[in-house]
Amino acid sequence: MRKPAILITGANGEMGHGLITALHKRNNVNIVALDLNTLDDSISEFANEEIIGNILDQSLVEQLNGEYEFDTIYHLAALLSTRAEFSPQSAHDVNVGGTLNLLNLAIEQGRSQGKSVKFFFPSSIAVYGFSGLDEKNNSGSLKENSFRNPPLCTAVINFIVNI
Repeated sequence: MRKPAILITGANGEMGHGLITALHKRNNVNIVALDLNTLDDSISEFANEEIIGNILDQSLVEQLNGEYEFDTIYHLAALLSTRAEFSPQSAHDVNVGGTLNLLNLAIEQGRSQGKSVKFFFPSSIAVYGFSGLDEKNNSGSLKENSFRNPPLCTAVINFIVNI
């Protein structure tokens, strides 16, 4: 029998710290934390299971599918900003391929459970973008609701709509 749980990818990041801490305060929430690195001591005790691994590892995703029954997946794993600019192929692999792996996990989990699995794909600064260098150079001061042009989010939304 699979163990009921909530999956958090990118658990060791800034958003993961806050989310794990907040979810831990709820009663009866089993947290499976997935990250490339060992969780910080400040949150490691809040996770029921800590898995060191990569969202690109298809066998790991299959193992998660067989071992757990997720009702919610929080997808926080990503390559952002400068690191993504230096390694665009790796960023594409993780940000697109890894997201598709997790969306497929949610679909498989939903099928086996006979109900929808909640899939949260929050972002931070990565939702902002300029269409080109000229727009960036001419932008001046910015407001939080300016230049929301996330190409990855658009691709994922199109994928979800077409499922």
